[in-house]
Amino acid sequence: MSQKEIPAGQSAPNLQRPAHAIDHAKVVAETGANVIDGLTSAEVAERLQRHGRNVLDNTGGVQSLEILIRQVANPMNLVTNQSGS
Repeated sequence: MSQKEIPAGQSAPNLQRPAHAIDHAKVVAETGANVIDGLTSAEVAERLQRHGRNVLDNTGGVQSLEILIRQVANPMNLVTNQSGS
């Protein structure tokens, strides 16, 4: 991943919070988007230069065994099991 690519799940630099956690009107205002006309070619080129491509990494995601280990080794599960005996 290049330095300009934003990892999945992280907010774009000009947003206060991740876009999915903000009202759509606020996302439009914070990004300077135009909901009617979209971006001009010049704006697209400038944003691509500034932010890089919007891509997902190909790490394969979380594996089922990893999820199981995290759940079993979760400290809250261990505390709950210890206090219940």
